[in-house]
Amino acid sequence: MYVHIPFCTTKCSYCAFSVSHNGLGLQGEYFEALAAEVRHYLTNGPFLLGDGGFDTVYFGGGTPSLVEPSLLGNFLASIPVAIGAEVTVEVNPESARKDLFASYVDFGVTRVSIGVQTFDDRVLRYFGRNHDSYGAERAIGLACDTEGLSVGIDLVYGSEVEDDESWRSTISKVAPLAPKVSHVSAYALGIEPRTRLHHLRASSQCEDVLAARYLMADEVFEGCGLANYEVSNWSRPDRRCLHNLNYWNWGDYLGVGLGAHSHFGRLRWWNDPSLKRYIAAVKLDGSGFIGGEELEDSQIATERLMLALRTKKGLSEDELKVLTSKYGNEKLLELFEVESGRASLRPTGRLLADGVFRALSS
Repeated sequence: MYVHIPFCTTKCSYCAFSVSHNGLGLQGEYFEALAAEVRHYLTNGPFLLGDGGFDTVYFGGGTPSLVEPSLLGNFLASIPVAIGAEVTVEVNPESARKDLFASYVDFGVTRVSIGVQTFDDRVLRYFGRNHDSYGAERAIGLACDTEGLSVGIDLVYGSEVEDDESWRSTISKVAPLAPKVSHVSAYALGIEPRTRLHHLRASSQCEDVLAARYLMADEVFEGCGLANYEVSNWSRPDRRCLHNLNYWNWGDYLGVGLGAHSHFGRLRWWNDPSLKRYIAAVKLDGSGFIGGEELEDSQIATERLMLALRTKKGLSEDELKVLTSKYGNEKLLELFEVESGRASLRPTGRLLADGVFRALSS
């Protein structure tokens, strides 16, 4: 289950997500709507959980760490969650507190993902973040000192104000943290429509620079025991994000909250992105549904291939040989490494993942 928490104090310059800057006063009413929407789907289908419950719950945003922790706890207590489930909360450094993390553990949260983005204060200001590098390190330390909590950090690279030295300094801080930080995500900056950066006609670095910075990060992360398992994600082997793995394995998931997306079998649907309209819709109809689609066989096959190419699990060796032979692209085999019958892209191959996908699905 994905739970969208839309509340933010400010909107970051790169953010295109559905967020609310002045709706925090509705957080109680919003959580009531979230619980009601879950009940709606468990009562009316298509999700049949049996006795197990959700095996992952992910509170994303927005800034989930802004809301009263008891609201998350009461919500978790109101829904079926499997024993041993992975429960994640995204945290912004400025809202990190020792008592907040302790409360999360008490309520059943097992991991936090801290939105660091960079340890360069100049880049943080460019992103419109509300923390500095010291605040990020402080938040990581507080989380790592909380017993029972697995800690991951998110990074973003490639802004026009970042140079090689800035990025090298950021990733160099990961190595000493690696014994305690078990997961790192690093995403190349994209300038999305409806963002402040897009409005300002900002640009990210060219592809060659982004590629060099990616390979720089991969070398550092792998060197400190964080193995790549998806193009933009590294972790210790026992600390992969199970929630995101379900997406990449084309699994089913329920998304609740404004703008949230869901997937079950051939069906995909999404919610209204407006906070007030979402709450009103749940009160009236039980869900925030605003649109959906039924997927064709060709769409399913295409999406499965695209997602598989992004992961360490990759394709079966036989499947890869069939695809490269079918499209006359045997030379692509040089971009893959094969282990135990599975073929995944090498680091340099990951840089070309979109092109490889097009070549194998044309």
